[in-house]
Amino acid sequence: MKRKYYPNNWDAIKACPPHYFPPMEFDEFAAWKIHGYQLPSSHYGIVRIEDKDKGTVEEFTYKTEHHTKMRLKKEIGKNTEITVATDDGVYHLLPNRIDFNNP
Repeated sequence: MKRKYYPNNWDAIKACPPHYFPPMEFDEFAAWKIHGYQLPSSHYGIVRIEDKDKGTVEEFTYKTEHHTKMRLKKEIGKNTEITVATDDGVYHLLPNRIDFNNP
């Protein structure tokens, strides 16, 4: 089955004159795009699951805190990296890889 195509209008952006895009320092860009994220008011959080063994990344959006916690409980015991974004902040949960052969 072929995926639905969503036009992105890149040619219109490419045709814009450069003065439409003022230069920006990296720190300013990071503060704007990384630290200034916003979730829609209809959603509580986003959970991103990265499974290094399988090489897959899945993202889930949840409208309630309860369902977000249920997903976290389901994923905590697995060997996955979890990123949770809520209005309170962004949290990274890494698996506890204990190597008993190298203390």
